[in-house]
Amino acid sequence: MYTGHVTWRRLRWVGPLTIIVALIANLLLRAIGIAVFHLSPKFAPLGIGPVVFWSVVTGIGAVLVFALVGRFKENPIPTFLMIAFSVYLATFYPDYLVLFSNPPVFPGTNFYSVATLLSMHVVEACIMMCILTVLGLERKSKDIDVI
Repeated sequence: MYTGHVTWRRLRWVGPLTIIVALIANLLLRAIGIAVFHLSPKFAPLGIGPVVFWSVVTGIGAVLVFALVGRFKENPIPTFLMIAFSVYLATFYPDYLVLFSNPPVFPGTNFYSVATLLSMHVVEACIMMCILTVLGLERKSKDIDVI
């Protein structure tokens, strides 16, 4: 389905694009969650700083994993998708622990604040996996026979 290879030349613009799009989506989801659910400003994980920090860190991680898988695998997409899907499933567990801890770890913890965090994980994962797999490969040129 996908043919090509990962190059640093390609990742120079695809990597930052991936991180910026995921960051913007997370900030929008944060704003929507706060506006719609009237979330407490004391819930620290939805502060601007943590959202920006973790969006950038996970974006850099996804780009580096994509580059490493692309370096060592002939067909990197299936391997990258398995790794990315596994990592993003694992990111749900800390949010569940925050929700079900008694007493709450963060003031203002409720179902809606954690649901906003979970939706941010899902959207970020979809954005990163889609952009990196669609735009991250340098396409192989096909030889055209001229008769």
